[in-house]
Amino acid sequence: MQVKLFLLLALLAFATGAPALEEEEEEIVDDGAHSEEEVQEARGEFDSIDLDGDGAITVEEIKAMPEVPEEEEIVEFFETYDLDGDGSVTFNEIIDADQHLREADTAEDAEQ
Repeated sequence: MQVKLFLLLALLAFATGAPALEEEEEEIVDDGAHSEEEVQEARGEFDSIDLDGDGAITVEEIKAMPEVPEEEEIVEFFETYDLDGDGSVTFNEIIDADQHLREADTAEDAEQ
C-alpha cells in the first residue's frame, strides 16, 4: 500500500470514534490513545489524499497517488472503512472502523 495511506492507517490504528458531524464541521474526538499532534498528522495525511477537499477519499483519489496501491489493497481499504457504502471514506469512518476493529480484537483476546 502507498506510504501515505499506510501512515494514515497506522496513525489511526488505536484512535476512537468521533461523533458524526457535517463535513465542514467535522471534529475529531480522541480518548487519549493518541496525542492531538498524532491525530492532526493523520488528518494532514488524509487531506493530502483527499485531492478535491470534500472530506472523503475516493477510489479515483487513491489511484491518483504517486504510488498507487494494488487493486486488492484498495478494495480491502473500502470494504473495511467505507461504513456507509457510499463509495468514499471520511476521516470519521476510518476512526469509527478502527474502533470497531479494536473492540473485536479485544473481545477475541478475552475469549482466548
